[in-house]
Amino acid sequence: MLNHFVFIVGICFCTWVLYRLINFIYPYAKPSTLKKYLHLNAYAIVIGATDGIGKAIAIELAGRGFNIVLHGRNADKLNSVENEIKTINTACTVISLLHDGSKNSTLDISPIKDLPITILVNNVGVGPINKLTDFTNSEIEETITLNTIFPSQLTRNLLSHLNNNSLILNVSSYAGLFPPPYLAVYAGTKAYNNAFSISLARELDDKEVISLITGSVNTGTNKKPVTFMRPSASNYAKNVLNIVGCGRKSIMPYWPHAIQTYITSLFPEFLIDSLTKNAIKKEL
Repeated sequence: MLNHFVFIVGICFCTWVLYRLINFIYPYAKPSTLKKYLHLNAYAIVIGATDGIGKAIAIELAGRGFNIVLHGRNADKLNSVENEIKTINTACTVISLLHDGSKNSTLDISPIKDLPITILVNNVGVGPINKLTDFTNSEIEETITLNTIFPSQLTRNLLSHLNNNSLILNVSSYAGLFPPPYLAVYAGTKAYNNAFSISLARELDDKEVISLITGSVNTGTNKKPVTFMRPSASNYAKNVLNIVGCGRKSIMPYWPHAIQTYITSLFPEFLIDSLTKNAIKKEL
């Protein structure tokens, strides 16, 4: 009788493990459905497109046939990215929007509201590292405004102008799941980005909305070397677009980040606190 019970428990456990494994692999094995958003003259708008992940996503989308609306707050960088895109895809139409979302949360969309926009990528964000007491009130306000209020208002203002069949990608962060010390404001905004995206996905029946939980990526601000666990921005952008159609409201597009997060979740909290604090102190 006991052997029979142990056998049933073992079968149930193995079934559960197999289910968890398949559930993890499936979104990464599915083919991307990005092409369903690429039709005649389709545009993708990328917020925060002058550097790092945003720039890489804009370039990757242009390479896959989309016209691009670039947003940034540095005119020289906007011009540089625009020229780079036109070199890669000479047929690509590029429109640049210069706006500092940390100073003014409302972007004037009148130049683009009549375009056939099928993709919105909310990538903009800053993550200053410091003790909370060493931040000024204006630095806190600007970080929150740029990272949360600006993309929220832009999404709201663009929704009625997006095609019925459209895609919204919201770039969140690992810091929103495991908030490290000295990043209280940034981590809070990224937790907001993730919750905002999931809620919007449940609200909208005619649009695909995905929160992209991002781990360490080699960018203009994160100059640590490229490794297996830290992809280049261009490699990460490819993973982002390949994950479209995954069926998840929130996902880590780069699967090694997902494994890393799962392993981290198994650690006791005091160890996570100690490791993250020591790591961020080095950044300070």
